[in-house]
Amino acid sequence: MTLRACIHRGAGQVGGTCVELESGGQRILLDLGLPLDAEEGEDPLPNIAGLRGEDPSLLGVLVTHLHGDHCGLIPTARPGLPMGIGAKAARILREAEFFTGRPPLPEPTWTLGDRESFEVGPFRITPYQVEHSALDAFALLVEAEGRRLFYTGDFRAHGNDSDPWARLLADPPRDVHALLMEGTQIADGREGEGPSEADLRGTLARRFREWPGLVLASWSSQNLDRLRTVYEAAREAGRTLVVDLYTATLAAAAGAPGVPVPEVDGLEVYCRRRERIQVKEAKEFGRVRRVHPHRVFPEELAARAGELVLMQRPSMARELEQAGALPGALAVWSMWRGYLEGPAEQRLQQVLARHGVPLEVHHVSGHAYVTDLRRLVDAVRPVRVIPIHTGDPGKYAATLPWVETRQDGSWWDV
Repeated sequence: MTLRACIHRGAGQVGGTCVELESGGQRILLDLGLPLDAEEGEDPLPNIAGLRGEDPSLLGVLVTHLHGDHCGLIPTARPGLPMGIGAKAARILREAEFFTGRPPLPEPTWTLGDRESFEVGPFRITPYQVEHSALDAFALLVEAEGRRLFYTGDFRAHGNDSDPWARLLADPPRDVHALLMEGTQIADGREGEGPSEADLRGTLARRFREWPGLVLASWSSQNLDRLRTVYEAAREAGRTLVVDLYTATLAAAAGAPGVPVPEVDGLEVYCRRRERIQVKEAKEFGRVRRVHPHRVFPEELAARAGELVLMQRPSMARELEQAGALPGALAVWSMWRGYLEGPAEQRLQQVLARHGVPLEVHHVSGHAYVTDLRRLVDAVRPVRVIPIHTGDPGKYAATLPWVETRQDGSWWDV
């Protein structure tokens, strides 16, 4: 018996990651993600025994973090499939379901905790907390039959919380036979080498101070580290940050150090029209009552323009227009620039242009820069490095040491 691995998706693309491990006839999955390019109506579930029907040899799936390209296909798998995920990540996803309408994940069978090992059949699993643009993210050390595979999931070294990265470099897993490491920044056309969240906070604080009118800021609600960055920048500039109900709900569910919630000074809540309709139709009025002391209403936006940073979504363009909040405003985009090509984002830009609102991109990647990929390889010193979550495994192999590329769907011995 040995430990074998198969990358079903991710050896040559970003997103939709799924890795199958087998030892002694029993199997586990590491992530079960929805591909970023999945078309509506198609079935992207990998052809793995036990995902669509019962197969006792498939023991479950371990989720590294809450992003859909790592866990988005779990609701489409057979009911009852055991799952492991971080406790905070599970709470955030549970609260997100009301706003997104996405199918729920099952209740976790295993709760991931930093360096808290547990057994799943023949596999010994040790999660290592990592910092990513999703809270409660983990790398996973999997041991079986004397072989050791370390899967990074998605990670970075330049977020607001430097502790996970420092601990990982100071005390990495040892004697690793295969380091299955993400390489999103290698030839993906995104940010490449770049700034930290601290650098972004400084840039945003400067722009917030300089701009005399309302600032509209766009970022992902599930990126709670970016919420922290924007909030701290707003406070430094003497402004109040106003987030939507969705973001305020996720922040409260996370209960994480440094992540602001509406009870803190300088954070208020604007309930978007879509959110008000969702609450009314579901009769979940308690969601609004909980934030009532901290609410900002449309008629306040123009009057308080110079003191606010307002979280903006493409669907808000019309209501901000009707509220008279757009003249004299500045729009800041703090997500991957490629998302601006979407149809809703294109419509938003047309509305902003009609009112003379400039749009600036100020963003920091959620993925490790190449220098930090090298630092992790140097710390772990594995026998081999296997690329995953990268658009160019060939360039990956030319960039880092000890690299052996694999193909999607091929089995190999760890």
